[in-house]
Amino acid sequence: MRYARTSPYHPVQIPIGLIIWSLWFVAMYGGQAVICKISPPDPAQGVWNWLNGSLGVLTLLTLGLLLWMARYFWRLSRAPEQLNERQQFVTKIAAGIHFIAALATLFVGIPLLQIPPCL
Repeated sequence: MRYARTSPYHPVQIPIGLIIWSLWFVAMYGGQAVICKISPPDPAQGVWNWLNGSLGVLTLLTLGLLLWMARYFWRLSRAPEQLNERQQFVTKIAAGIHFIAALATLFVGIPLLQIPPCL
């Protein structure tokens, strides 16, 4: 059975959470490196500066998206009588991987609250 790539039952949905996490990771640390080279924030501000604030907002948006996607796929897998085995497999694995990507986003983003940028 073939599904459109945009279908929630297509296997391409499985790695999307990790792809989103990877893009966030590159944007966060690559962006921080570029900004620290071009226009670093004042070190006297410590952790609470515009750079950590904007990276924190990016982290929270990414975390929210990944958690929403995990919940969406988990809720799709909760109706087993309406899904075949392949659809159940794709939705449950996609939900788990999105949740793992959300946890990775949280744990990698936590140092924003502890370490000043551009040290």
